[in-house]
Parts: sequence; structure tokens; C-alpha cells
Amino acid sequence: MNYMDFHCHLDMKAFDLNREEIAAEFFNSGFSRLVTAADPYEPGSFETTREILSYHKNIYCTAGAHPHGADRYTPAIEKAILRFLPESGAVAVGEAGLDFHYNLSTPENQLQVFKRQIAIARELQLPLVIHSREAEALVLQTLEGEKFQFPVVFHCYTGNMADAKEIVKRGYYLSFSGIVTFRQKKTDYLRDIVREVPLDRLFTETDSPYLAPEPFRGKPNTPLLVRYVAEKVAEIKGIPVEELNRCIDENFGRLCPNCPPG
Repeated sequence: MNYMDFHCHLDMKAFDLNREEIAAEFFNSGFSRLVTAADPYEPGSFETTREILSYHKNIYCTAGAHPHGADRYTPAIEKAILRFLPESGAVAVGEAGLDFHYNLSTPENQLQVFKRQIAIARELQLPLVIHSREAEALVLQTLEGEKFQFPVVFHCYTGNMADAKEIVKRGYYLSFSGIVTFRQKKTDYLRDIVREVPLDRLFTETDSPYLAPEPFRGKPNTPLLVRYVAEKVAEIKGIPVEELNRCIDENFGRLCPNCPPG
């Protein structure tokens, strides 16, 4: 069915016992692409991600400094990112950005580190994968101020409609996770956003092991569950899931023109 998981964390310890089996089942089920995010703050993440990349030709990775760890950012971390990105053939820098919901690092350090990730992406001519919580306006302002000219994807989008429209207006992408499936009135606004986002501006993801979609909410999430996200997005858009998957594959082709077809 050509499903794609644009963003997961297959390197995490939650997958230590079965990550290779999950990847094999993903592709044996006919799914097309998987993108896993490496974490420079986590010991062993880069090594585990290199192993994951060896599982299948259509597994890709990103790497970048998450805003949660901004207080711990060092020149050594940056050097490791700069070394890993080209060595691994990473398709983007990220996830990087700002998180003013948890504020696990100071806003000042988050902004400084985000600007460094923008500079790295510009230097390596790579897209950016954005993590943004309660910070979309400043993320957009920063991207504009830094004159970033490469593609941008806001992963696991949970911002408002106005910011979503500005993101689309700039030619950026939004990626939606299992949150769109949650049976809560407070997530209706997100389904409204999905309805408005053009097909050539969106991706589907799991963000696993987090955010398992309905009917698996509260249970461990894996890339295999991306089909439930895609099916919900297709339902909201009123199109066959096959059409949605084809559009997502085309979007990835524009984002990563040097990657082979899915």
C-alpha cells in the first residue's frame, strides 16, 4: 500500500529487542519508506542509526539537536552532527526547533541552538525537520530572519490554523501523527487543519515509540501503525488512501530528489 513513516525514533531503547524485525515487517507489508531520527545527545544513537540504515535501502535518517537538550549543546555535539550527516546520507537536519511547552532548556539556549541547526542545514544544503510546540510564530520568524532557502517540514504538527496556512504559503510541509486519530473534541482543530492542507504539502508519521494512533492509543507505537494515520488523513481529505500515499511519495521525491523511488 506504499505507506510512508516520515518520522520515527527507531534508535530508541524501546526498540532494542525487535527493531530489525519491525523494519522487515514494515517493508514485507508493502510499505515504502521509513525515516528515523538520530539523537546526538543520546549515547549510541548514531551507531544504532547506522545499523538501522543497513536493514533496507528505503530507510533514511535525519539528525539534529532537539530543543529539549539545548542547555547541553557543545562544540563536540555540533562536530558529531556535522560528521554524521554526510556519512550517513541523512536526508535532513532535525528534529530541531523550539519547545515552549516543556521548556526543558532555556528559551535563549533553544533559540541559539536552533540557529546553529539552520546554519548546518544551509552549509550541507539539506532540508530542516522542525520540532515546534507553542513556538510556531517564532520558528517562522527565525527561519525568515536566517534567510533559510531549503525545504522545511514541521513534524508532528500541533500548531494553529493561522500558522499552518503561513507554513503552506511559504512552501513548507506539515507532517501529521497519530494525534489526528484521537477521539477527543480538543483535537478536532487538527483535523480541520488536515482538511485545509494541500496534498502536495503533507506527510504522515508515527513519531514512534510515542503517540500510538487509535485504536492503539496508550500502547507502544511502531512504524507499522502509520497506516492508521494515513487512513485517517485520507478519510478527512475524502480521497482513497492510495491517492494520499502517491502524493506523499511525490512530496518525498521533491524533498529528497537524489533518493531512489519508493
